[in-house]
Amino acid sequence: MSVVTKTPAVGFRANAFEGRNLVVFLLIAFGWSWSWWALFVFDVLSWPAGAGTDEVELSPMLLLLAITPFGPTIAGFVATAISEGRAGVRSLWGRFWNRDQSIKWLLVALLFFPALKLVSNLVTRTLDGEPYPFFEDAWLTGFVGVLMTNTFINGGMSEEFGWRGYVLPRFQAKWNALVSSVVLGAIWASWHIPLWFIPEDEHSGTFFGTRLMAWIAISIMMTWIFNNTNGSILAAAADRRWAASWNTGR
Repeated sequence: MSVVTKTPAVGFRANAFEGRNLVVFLLIAFGWSWSWWALFVFDVLSWPAGAGTDEVELSPMLLLLAITPFGPTIAGFVATAISEGRAGVRSLWGRFWNRDQSIKWLLVALLFFPALKLVSNLVTRTLDGEPYPFFEDAWLTGFVGVLMTNTFINGGMSEEFGWRGYVLPRFQAKWNALVSSVVLGAIWASWHIPLWFIPEDEHSGTFFGTRLMAWIAISIMMTWIFNNTNGSILAAAADRRWAASWNTGR
């Protein structure tokens, strides 16, 4: 008996919910990330000093920490390969950049949150009289590198081939965009649960319910962007990173 259902290559819009395939995806996504995080939860490995801050120290553990969030993306490609074969994998990878995507909506994804954050920070700095790093040469020099790293590696690309690339089209085959976003946002938040048990992580000591509501709100906004860019994973990755920075406070 086959574990998954063979389907044609799925694009931006799936034709079916594919419940068994989604179970396979979730087992891989949670299994990969939770297995690595468990090593830090149970003190088998030491959390890298300064991880998540500008004072992070380079260490082998930092590399391990960097590959841990790739569970959803790995799961997306593995589940796609099992159920759709090479054609499905090529289709999923091809949705990183859709030739027919709306440039207008791609720009919204790339620029809306950075612009909003810049304006809010400028207002705050105007009120408190402190200098804003936007005007410092070091910040200007490093901006492009930070943008590329945060958008395509730290968070976005490690997750979005899975959450938005694989799961969201199948959810929207069964539910409308709002319900799909809420369910996916709850799953997305739950995937982060081990981080609450790692004292050094930024999630530790925060209230899960607040983060849950924030992830659901971000998920709704990302579905809006995703659907209006014809399923662009690039837009989802960029949008997710900037939106999540509001959830984490960075």
